[in-house]
Amino acid sequence: MSPEGLVEDGEAIGELTPDPTEPPVADAKSFVYTLRFPEQEHKLAAASDIVDVATGRGVNVVEIDDENGVLRIRRGQKRAEEALPAGLMPGGPYRTDEQRAALRRLGGVVADIGVSGPGPFRALRDMLLGRPPRIRGIAEGAALQHGSPEIADLKRLARGLDNSCLYIQGPPGSGKTWTGAQLIVDLVDQGRRVGVAATSHKAVHNLLHEIEAAAVAQKVDLRGWKKCSVQNPESDFSSKLKRPLIDNESDLHAFPPPDDVRLVAGTAWLLAPEAMDDQLDYLVIDEAGQVSLADAVAMGTSARNIILLGDPLQLAQVSQGVHPDGAGDSVLEHLLGEHATIPPELGIFLDRTRRMHPDVCRFVSEVVYESRLHSIAECARQRIDARGLLTGTGVRFIGAEHAGNTRESPEEAALIAAAIPDLLRGTVTLADGSTRQLRAEDLMVVTPYNAQVRCLTDRLPDGVRVGTVDKFQGQEAHVVFFSMATSSGAEVPRNVEFLYSRNRLNVAVSRARCLAVLVCSPRLLDLEPRSIEQMRLVNALCRLVELAESADA
Repeated sequence: MSPEGLVEDGEAIGELTPDPTEPPVADAKSFVYTLRFPEQEHKLAAASDIVDVATGRGVNVVEIDDENGVLRIRRGQKRAEEALPAGLMPGGPYRTDEQRAALRRLGGVVADIGVSGPGPFRALRDMLLGRPPRIRGIAEGAALQHGSPEIADLKRLARGLDNSCLYIQGPPGSGKTWTGAQLIVDLVDQGRRVGVAATSHKAVHNLLHEIEAAAVAQKVDLRGWKKCSVQNPESDFSSKLKRPLIDNESDLHAFPPPDDVRLVAGTAWLLAPEAMDDQLDYLVIDEAGQVSLADAVAMGTSARNIILLGDPLQLAQVSQGVHPDGAGDSVLEHLLGEHATIPPELGIFLDRTRRMHPDVCRFVSEVVYESRLHSIAECARQRIDARGLLTGTGVRFIGAEHAGNTRESPEEAALIAAAIPDLLRGTVTLADGSTRQLRAEDLMVVTPYNAQVRCLTDRLPDGVRVGTVDKFQGQEAHVVFFSMATSSGAEVPRNVEFLYSRNRLNVAVSRARCLAVLVCSPRLLDLEPRSIEQMRLVNALCRLVELAESADA
């Protein structure tokens, strides 16, 4: 593929050119080169496996600055005369020998004893069948949830797991990570050995910070190891405590660790090897909505009981390639099947958000969560008081007339910029009832495209957070703008499912505590869907506008 074609690829970066204003910088025995690239969508990340499209050789990318279109690479001084890359793409797939071997071991057990019944890997076999959790003291198939779940109830369910799998679905602001940390610390306090896993070290570290805080608050004696690698500095866990409860450990394959190490953490490459089989009492997989079914099964060979934390209705796993039906699903999509929320007999739904005002939550709950999600009482105190349209609570719509835009809309950026001064002269009432002046950091602007991020950043005041929806998952603000940028369905640059994604709309709107503001071309509401799924996606956007217009009436 040509460098120009890579610009439209969505995975790679094309049309790279050397920056004439920044000559190569000597660094030890290498040079660091600065390259420029035009606005485009891609899925490359610094320090990942990246190759030069023209040569197929690996490229050491040290920085990718999407907002400014700047990319820096490191190359040995002996290669100074070689041409710099004009296009970059992801390298080959990660090594998955251990995961494949784990799946074969499970397959061998199924061939010997069948897919159900007692025996090795019973929790995994239940997971594949989508069976209800088996919990001591509770009849199989009975409802696990009656009303809003309390943490004491969840601890009893986790303790009672009997070689089985428990799924806890955590919508935005429902305290999923906090809940997971409470359960893990309780299990460690009960003498259990617990594994912690996720698809990325960043996600693992986020949960580990919560675990340390919970252990300190509950005065639980906790010692843990986090798998790290000298080849990957991002794998090092940096504790926020003066005396860390969880230490980095480069060699965790010499299992088991000392008896006082009751918690081990890492990714599939730690947990899938045969030496780890059945070594853990529990495995807790966080952000399981982004974990493929195959990875979850491979990691699960390490444990007798499995707890899955996540929500497939937020940003889902990155899936590339073509898969047989069902094989490309995340483990949570596999378990949910046709359900949007987990049925009470199959798992736990955390049904209270501590973030969104009820007027914001109403849209998210109705469109995404089968009307099961509600705000805690304190959230009803939250509100914005400012001049103009953007006051009060709930969802709002600002129509932006433009044509010919694909990934960037100066018109939408101008409308958002015009609305901000009135907001910053207004006040926000917090959940505790106190009121203060709104600040720039109380505002967030999200968009599907990196090009629109740059367009917005150039026009908005310092301190206002601007980024893609993917960047802001897990964050929140009192007022959130969602700028869609594209002029019409005919000008969607990738596909309808990307721009109109219900998951992306969910994440964007649910960042808001008080107000969520959709800014887009009205022509996006008139898309002629080509499938039932596209009809559902457009209906979700139309429902937001309908609620916004009823709030204005």
